Amino acid sequence: MKNFVRVMSVMLVVAMLAVTLVACGGVPSGTYVNGDTSLTKTYTQYEFKGSKVVFTSYVGGNKVEAISFEGKYKVDGDEIIFTWKDAEGEEKTNTVTYAENEDGSLKIGMLTYKKK
Repeated sequence: MKNFVRVMSVMLVVAMLAVTLVACGGVPSGTYVNGDTSLTKTYTQYEFKGSKVVFTSYVGGNKVEAISFEGKYKVDGDEIIFTWKDAEGEEKTNTVTYAENEDGSLKIGMLTYKKK
């Protein structure tokens, strides 16, 4: 009987941790796109890996270096904070609103990005 109680206690703790982790969400992973990737090939995309982010802007299928960056990000409640170094090596930071939508897309600032 003691072993049964121990096993059930461990299973309850594991179940509670799983529910807590699922409820937290919060950290994006993968590639998210906003715009037309097929016809005009004018779009922006975020690639999230761990704490790193790559933001790329394309016009007519060509990467626009001036408004693309690689850096880090952090989700803080309903905001996402991006940090990167500009061409001169100066650290830049931008904080915008952030939300995960029920369909798996992300709202970053005023734009919605769909998972690729």
